[in-house]
Amino acid sequence: MMSSIPALPAIPSYPSLIRFAVPVMLAAIATPLMGVIDTAVLGRLGDPAIIAASGIGGTLFTVIYWCFAFLRFTTTALVSQAIGRDDSRAVLLAGLRPMLAAVVGGIALWLLQQPIAWLALRLLDPPAAVLPLSHQYFNARIWSAPLTLLGYAQFAWLMGQGRARTVMLLQVALNALNAVLAGLYVLKFGWGIAGAAWATVTSEGCLCVVTTMLMLRMVPFEKWVGVRKQVLDSAAWRTLFSANIDISIRTLLLTGSFALMTERGARLGLMDLAANQILMQAFLVIANLLDGFATAAEVFGGRAIGAGSRRALVHIVRRSAALSLGWSLSLSALLLLVKPWYLSAMTSNGPLRDTASRYWPWVAALPMICIWAFLWDGVFMSAMRTRTLRNTMFCAVVVYVPLLFILSSQWGNHGIWAALTVLMAARGVFLTLAWPHLKDGVGAGADRAGFC
Repeated sequence: MMSSIPALPAIPSYPSLIRFAVPVMLAAIATPLMGVIDTAVLGRLGDPAIIAASGIGGTLFTVIYWCFAFLRFTTTALVSQAIGRDDSRAVLLAGLRPMLAAVVGGIALWLLQQPIAWLALRLLDPPAAVLPLSHQYFNARIWSAPLTLLGYAQFAWLMGQGRARTVMLLQVALNALNAVLAGLYVLKFGWGIAGAAWATVTSEGCLCVVTTMLMLRMVPFEKWVGVRKQVLDSAAWRTLFSANIDISIRTLLLTGSFALMTERGARLGLMDLAANQILMQAFLVIANLLDGFATAAEVFGGRAIGAGSRRALVHIVRRSAALSLGWSLSLSALLLLVKPWYLSAMTSNGPLRDTASRYWPWVAALPMICIWAFLWDGVFMSAMRTRTLRNTMFCAVVVYVPLLFILSSQWGNHGIWAALTVLMAARGVFLTLAWPHLKDGVGAGADRAGFC
């Protein structure tokens, strides 16, 4: 075992889970906080069209990058399982393969940027005043694609080793740099919405360089080179590709659901579209805060599964579930308290604040609904049950899409948020039904299971 891998208890206590989950949460909120910062800085300009355009652009990149979510999920799971098996070579390979895939995928996005932008903006169909601003945002931010995706793989490798605090510190540095640059580029230099995008590009590039240097300090370059011949092993890539296809489909279904929500909101007018952007930024921050115990379940659960211990896995799931429930209730209460402050910080436009305020109760209720889907995501990823994640997401989307069209036509924007709530609840229900099959397969040599 590499000396750089910290020892974690086979069956973590409640305090151990909390100590691990807290830095995971702080690290996870960095990405949505970048969107919050961009929206808040652009909100100082007082133009709802600019805020709506940042929402369109943010949705675009959420969909694009979440198509590469396997760089995060499968990497953490495979690293955790390799540690559970005490296989240091597999730990390195579990990082190198997704990093190679990230660079190749990012370059592909560079080459295809124009057709991607053309298709995406026509599907989202923003108002005429928003379309050119959305183009400006996209044309700037796309240049960080290879480094952004490489960062996903690097952070997942670190997280799989239990280095949550390291990832947290790196993400905090990213957020701080992005905040400074966004204020500088937008408010001082007057670059407008493109300035917010370039702030993200610059900060993500700097962070990628720092993370690479850190990884080389943790594991000498010679050791990385020592496993290079196994990186292109065809059997390993086939296994990884199969799991990644499942995760990509699952993630595309989820991000497509968010994109469809944005498209429905655009049909309701500029004010509702801009209000939804403000609300979604809050939701994404909360979603990442909720993901802390799910990541803990993935990392600890992956080690239990790698060691073939069903008993350890059951204890991890039970303890993570209890902590997740209490945390979700706390976040819902917090959202009710911070509403006036948050909306005032996000925009100086009074009518826009009033519009967003009307839909805030939906945002406050979502943590209690979402927590189960998030927790089970971590548990099933720890076992690489990617087919289950894919199929349960498909079942949830089948419920969500017709409801979105029906409820948005009946209740307007309230209907859009009600449909999102049903989507998250359905994911939790379907994954709960699949849990016994996963539990019974640990230690029995079972392959990835199907469901639905």
